[in-house]
Parts: sequence; structure tokens; C-alpha cells
Amino acid sequence: MDGGENDLDDVIREEISRGRRPINSQAWRDRQLLMRGFRQLLREKNEQKFLKAIRSLGLQDGSPEFVQALKIWREFFQHRIQSS
Repeated sequence: MDGGENDLDDVIREEISRGRRPINSQAWRDRQLLMRGFRQLLREKNEQKFLKAIRSLGLQDGSPEFVQALKIWREFFQHRIQSS
């Protein structure tokens, strides 16, 4: 792939958002990759492995993102345990 597809996606997104706040395409892609990785990590049932994985994604201990990720993970598994 020569990157043309990404360029087209960028143009489409910009046209759709015309009149709104500009979209930072790279930031949007980075966030999508992070969210995809996080969804995959929700399948990890070991908290220590989960913590290691989110650190490897660049989240720093104690950062709002780190705290939120851990909260979501714990709530996700608490809900699954109660549903069993």
C-alpha cells in the first residue's frame, strides 16, 4: 500500500468535519490504535500482566489514563465474576 488510502481517509474525514474543529489525523489514528490494543488487553485475566501490557503501551503509573484503564479493567472483570 502506498499510503494513498490513508490520504483519502484523511480527506474524507476533513470534508465531513468541515465547519467543525480541525481533526488531527495522526492523533486520531494513534488513539484508535491505543483503543484497539486496550480492547485486546481486556481479555487478559491476570492483573499483573495487564499492568505490564498497559505500561508497554506507554501509560505511566498514576497518570489519569493509567488509572482509568485499570479502573475499566477491574470493573470489567468484577462484572464478569458477578455474572458467572
